[in-house]
This record gives sequence, structure tokens and C-alpha cells, in this order.
Amino acid sequence: MIKRKLSKTSEFKKVFSEGRRIEGKNLIIFILKNDYNFNRPGIIIKKETGKAVVRNKIKRRLREAFRLTNKKLSPGYDIIMLAKINIRKSGYFEICHDFESLFNKGKLF
Repeated sequence: MIKRKLSKTSEFKKVFSEGRRIEGKNLIIFILKNDYNFNRPGIIIKKETGKAVVRNKIKRRLREAFRLTNKKLSPGYDIIMLAKINIRKSGYFEICHDFESLFNKGKLF
């Protein structure tokens, strides 16, 4: 059974080495075409961003932003969202706006 999210280190390494990188204000996304008819997200938040409570809050916001924009995205991509340290100062709507602008840059809509 195929997971609907990236979880293995090898999957992350493949997207990092072969994928496209698009940088925004709060996020860096890496995009790579996969062989499935659905998108698989992966989230990375460094420990320098804050304590566990802060990192989990950011993860929840990124998951929700992905869930809402995934309907508009072209299917069949592995997407890694790497949070920059300044994301902790951003609100939910600012993260969503940055998220959508990155996908517009990547032409995934």
C-alpha cells in the first residue's frame, strides 16, 4: 500500500536531489513528478524554528494549507515544504497566501 504522504528518508532525498526548488518568504518548496495520480506532501521544520509547540502549530497550518490548495493542484507530484525560521511570526492567512503564490510560480495550478 502506498502512503499518501512522504515519510521515508529515501523519498525526501530523491525529491531534494532531482526536484525543482521554489523559494518564497516563509517557505521553500521542492517539487518532483511521481508515478501516482495524487500529490504526496512532506513537511520539514527545523528545531531552530522554536519549541515543539511552535513547530507543531506550523505543521498543522501547513497541512491545512496543503489540504485546501491540493484540490486546485495538478495531481502526481511529491511536494516537500521546508519552513523558514521566520514562519513563526507569520499568521495562517499569510502562510496560505505564500503557499499559493509558490504553486503559481511552479505552474502547478
